[in-house]
Amino acid sequence: MSALSSSSAQPRSWVFVVLGAVGLTVSVLACAALVMVLDFAWSEAPPSNASWELEVPPPVYGPLPSLTLRDERGQPLEPGQLQGQLTLVQFTLVPLLRQVQERLETDGVPLRVVSATSRDSTVLHPDWRPLRDSGRLLLLVDQRLQVRGVYDSSQAPSTSERVITDARCLRSCPPL
Repeated sequence: MSALSSSSAQPRSWVFVVLGAVGLTVSVLACAALVMVLDFAWSEAPPSNASWELEVPPPVYGPLPSLTLRDERGQPLEPGQLQGQLTLVQFTLVPLLRQVQERLETDGVPLRVVSATSRDSTVLHPDWRPLRDSGRLLLLVDQRLQVRGVYDSSQAPSTSERVITDARCLRSCPPL
């Protein structure tokens, strides 16, 4: 009887050995696959100094209001001439805009700066009128003639950075 139980124990231990070897092989293959996936993911990761913030395009405030526009030489412009260009509309001469324009051009983001006047105060959003009346209103207009940024030029350093950030995004962010 003891010969029978020892002969039946041998096949069972052999099965456990095979199952153990198969389990070990599957584990090694799973680990190798995980290492390959992680290696691929790390090779595609942005540089360590890259920002992980999601770039959100500036909001759409509506179409460019009906304004009298003039180019940098004082020549009249029709709004249609701005189609396809990023444009910054100023209501009084703002010296810092030349620096903003130069920084953006260095980054490959052309920005046209134009002057505007409006005799009709109802063409502007009511919240923008005090800025316009004090000569501090700046409007960033996208390629489709939609107002995408409203700025107070009296807050010079932060306004400059916001205009630059928004213009870069409008150039590179997907359209809404």
